[in-house]
Amino acid sequence: MKDSKQISVRLIATTPTGDIPIRAEYTEISLPVGPQDSSAKSELSYGLYLEAVHHLLLRNDCEKVLESIAGRLGRVVKLDEIGFIEIRTEKHGNCYHVARADFSISGEIVSFAVNVAVSDEVRSELEQDFRLLRKLKSRYGYHFLPQVYFKGAGRYMGGNKGVKWLHMFVAEWFRGYHEFHLHLDQKDRSYRMLMWDLDRSSRYLSQEQCLEVYRQAARILTVCYDWSTFKQIYPWQHAAGDFVLKEDGGRVDLRLVTVRDYAAVVDFATGKKAGKLLALILFFLHLTIQMRIDRLDGVGDVVWAEDYCLEGVVSGFLEGLTEGEGRGRRGMPSPLEIHTILRNFTGDEWLEFLIELLGTYSFSQEELSLIRDHGDGHIERLQQVLTDLG
Repeated sequence: MKDSKQISVRLIATTPTGDIPIRAEYTEISLPVGPQDSSAKSELSYGLYLEAVHHLLLRNDCEKVLESIAGRLGRVVKLDEIGFIEIRTEKHGNCYHVARADFSISGEIVSFAVNVAVSDEVRSELEQDFRLLRKLKSRYGYHFLPQVYFKGAGRYMGGNKGVKWLHMFVAEWFRGYHEFHLHLDQKDRSYRMLMWDLDRSSRYLSQEQCLEVYRQAARILTVCYDWSTFKQIYPWQHAAGDFVLKEDGGRVDLRLVTVRDYAAVVDFATGKKAGKLLALILFFLHLTIQMRIDRLDGVGDVVWAEDYCLEGVVSGFLEGLTEGEGRGRRGMPSPLEIHTILRNFTGDEWLEFLIELLGTYSFSQEELSLIRDHGDGHIERLQQVLTDLG
C-alpha cells in the first residue's frame, strides 16, 4: 500500500503564453502581486508557493482531500486510487492567490480550488470568505456557490528567511468556467465582453449572451438578499473576477466564487415596511450601477457597460425576488408590486435615491467619476427598461 510520498505530483505555472512546468530554475521566480500592478513582484516564489499548497494537500496521507473527494464522488476513496496530482497557479488577485489542484482518481479528474493568503490581513478576509461560503451553501444549497471543504496552512520554506506558513482553504473548482471582462474592440472602439478561455481561446460573447450573464448575476445577488435584515453579498466586483462563466453551445452559466462579506449595508434599523422597502430600492439601484462597472481586461481603466445590459439586470432582479420568496422575506411586497413601485418613480425621485446611494455604498474615485458622467443617462434608461418590462 503506497503512501502520499509515492504519488506523482506535477507543479505548473499557468501563463498567457502557456504552461510552464516548475523545475529548479523556476523555483525562485516571484509571483505577481495582483492584477493592479503587473510589474510588482510578490515576496513569494512560484516553486515554493506551489510546494506549500502541495504540503497542505498531502498532509496525513491526503486525509482531508480523500474525505472531500469522497463527498464529491459519493463513495469511499482510498489513497491507492490517486494516480497523480497536478497543482497549477491560476490567479493572482488583490485578496489572495488561487491555485488549482487536479487529482486523478482511478482515471477520473477531480479538481479543487486552493485559495491562499499571504498577510495576516488577507488571512482574516480568507477565513471570512470560507465561513460565509460554508454558511450560505449549507443553509440554502445554492448551486451557484462552490462547496468549501477544509482550511489549514502549508509550509513555505523561505530559505534564509526560514519557514513561513501560508494560510489557505480548499473549495470546489468549477471546471470549464472562466473569468470575463469588458475589452476594447479595436474595430469599432466599443466595449465588448471577452471570456478568458485559455483552453479553447478567448472569445467575445454575443449581446444575447451578455444579457444572460447580467441577468444571472443580478438573480444570484438578489436571491441572497435578506428583506428583513438587509443582509447582502457585498462588496462584489466584476473587476475582481467574483463571477465566472461557462459557455457551451451558445448557452452561458454563471457562478459566484467568493463572498467577502454578508451583512447589512444600510445603517438604519427598522421593522417598518417603508424602511425595508427603501433598503431594497437602494440595493436594486446599486445592483444596476455596480453591474455596469468593470476594469478593462480586468486590470486596466474603470469602464462602463453599454445601456443594453440593464435589461438583463432588471430581469434578473425581479426573478431573484420571485425565487427567494419565503426566505427571510415575510411581509415583503410581491415582485409584481415591487416592479410597479419602481416603475412609477419619477426621474427626480431616482436622483434622490442616487444621492442616498452614494452616501450608503462605497465607490472608488474612478467609479464616482463614471457615475457622475453617466448617472443621468443611466436613470433615463433604467426608467425605460422598467416601463418596457411592464
